[in-house]
Amino acid sequence: MYVSRLHLEEFRSYHTLDLALPPSGARLIGKNGSGKTSFLEAIVLLATTRSARTSSDRELVAWESGEAFGLAPWMRVEAEVRTDLRQHHVAIALELDAAHESVTRKTFALDGQSVRGQDLIGVLKFVLFSPEDVQLVTGPPSERRRQLDVLISQIDREYLRALTRYNRVLPQRNGLLKSFSRDRVSPSSRMAVAELAFWDEELVAAGAYVVASRRLMIDRLAELMRARSGELIDDATLDLAYESRLDFGPITTADNRHTIRSLNEALLVRFHDQLAEVRVEEFRRGVTMIGPQRDDLIFQINGRSLATFGSRGQQRLGVVAIKLSEGDLIAAETDETPVLLLDDVLSELDEVHREQLLRAVVVPGRQVLVSSTDPGPLEHPALASLPVLIIDRGTIRDAVEERDTETGSSS
Repeated sequence: MYVSRLHLEEFRSYHTLDLALPPSGARLIGKNGSGKTSFLEAIVLLATTRSARTSSDRELVAWESGEAFGLAPWMRVEAEVRTDLRQHHVAIALELDAAHESVTRKTFALDGQSVRGQDLIGVLKFVLFSPEDVQLVTGPPSERRRQLDVLISQIDREYLRALTRYNRVLPQRNGLLKSFSRDRVSPSSRMAVAELAFWDEELVAAGAYVVASRRLMIDRLAELMRARSGELIDDATLDLAYESRLDFGPITTADNRHTIRSLNEALLVRFHDQLAEVRVEEFRRGVTMIGPQRDDLIFQINGRSLATFGSRGQQRLGVVAIKLSEGDLIAAETDETPVLLLDDVLSELDEVHREQLLRAVVVPGRQVLVSSTDPGPLEHPALASLPVLIIDRGTIRDAVEERDTETGSSS
C-alpha cells in the first residue's frame, strides 16, 4: 500500500499542493515550522478523519483562505491510495462559519462518493512515529487507549462500529447515574433499575466486543513486540500487558483458543454480572465503574513497568518496538503493508538504534515518508533510494531538480 498522490488546498500553511509520491516514499527536509509535520498530518487525517496534532478542526484551515472570493475559510485534502489490487481516492473537506470561529461542515468522500467518516478509516493504513510518542509509555491511559483504538480500527471495521456505539451510550448512562446520585436514588429502586436496564444492554453489547478485540489484539501485538525488542535491546525484554476493570477470570487467549466472537460471548455474561456487582457504587458516585473507558495498556521491561523502572532511552525503544509491531500486526491481519510516517524521530535516537530502526522499516514494498530538520540523519544508506524533498513555508521542491537548476544557472 502507498500514497501515490497527495493534494492539499488551504491546509495549514499549504495554499495549494499537488504532489506525486513514489511507492518507496521520500525524505522531507525543512526547518521547524516549514510544513513537514503538516504534510504527514494530512495523511493521518485522511486515514483516521482526525488530526494527530489537535482536537480542533478549526486549526487545520488556513486563516486567509476564501478571502479573495469573499468566502468563509475552507480547506480540502485528498489522496490517491494504491494497493496491489486496487486504487482508491479519499478526500476530506472543511468549511467554516461566517465568523470563522467554528467548522460548520465536514465532508468525506471515497472514490468520488460522499460517505460517512468511519467509512474512510482503514482505506489508508499507516503507522506514525513522532517525538511525542514517548508519552505513550509515561503519559495518561487515555493516550494509550486512543493509540490502540486507531490501530484496531484500521484492522477491524466491526471494532470501530462497536467503539462508536459504546462512546455514544456511555455518556447517556453516565448522565442517568449522575441524576440518581444527585437525587439520592436507592440502588434497589425498581423504577431506577428498570430505567437503567436499557442502557446496560446497549453498554454491554458494544463494550464486550471492544474489550474482547483489545484483549486478543494486545496478545498478538505483545508477541510481535517481544520479537522486535530482541532486535533493539540486548539485555532486556520489552513487552505489553492489558489492564482491564472487566474481570476475565479463568478466560485465556493463549494458543488462539479464543476468537473475538467466542471471547465476546463469554464477556457478555461477565460484563452483565459485574455491572450488577458495582451497582451500589455507581449509584453513589454517578459514573460507570467498569468498561473499556477504564482500560490501560501497560508497557513492561523484564516483566516490570517500563514507565517506572525503564530509563528514558529504554522507554523510547519501547515506543519504537510497539510502532514496528503495529506495522507487523496490520500487515499480518490485512495482507496490506501500512505506510510508515517518521516525523523527525531519527534525531531522537542514538546512532546504533537509528541504524536498527531504518534497517527495520526501509524494506521492499513499504512506503516510508521520513522528515527531519537536519539533513544528516537522512543521508543514511538505507534511505539513499528515496528522493529528497525540500519543504519551506508550505512549498515543496525536489532537491535533485533544485540542484540541477542551480548547476545550470552557474554554468
